[in-house]
Amino acid sequence: MKHLIALLLLAVIPGFASAQDESIPDNDQIRARRGAYITERLQLTSQEAAHFWTLFNEFEEQKKAINTNFRKSVSRPASEAEAEELIQRSLQKEQDLLDLKKEYFRRLQEKVPARKLVMIPQAEREFRRDLLRQLRRRQGGN
Repeated sequence: MKHLIALLLLAVIPGFASAQDESIPDNDQIRARRGAYITERLQLTSQEAAHFWTLFNEFEEQKKAINTNFRKSVSRPASEAEAEELIQRSLQKEQDLLDLKKEYFRRLQEKVPARKLVMIPQAEREFRRDLLRQLRRRQGGN
């Protein structure tokens, strides 16, 4: 749930940026900063980074497709049977995401050490936290 909220914030922030403050980065700038932050945090060599970002971007696109496909088919269930079907589709989506994650981590381990890969979730959390902190500062908050 926290990941969903953070992703929604990252998706909404650029819309506010154009309406409020020209100094707030757009999606491309955020992606570039995220790439640099994670590459530095994981201490990837240039070869590791090239392999990592190729596969990681593929992974993100496939993950997005799975989530989008699920959201398109979700509606408020009118009956108990529809609710049960929705639960099963939700569980299948989660299984598909887990299978995808396993596949990409297996592929990533061919060129990037596991000790670096294990740091990905923490690096992403730190980047989101830092980005939100910077945005709050720019908008006059603490």
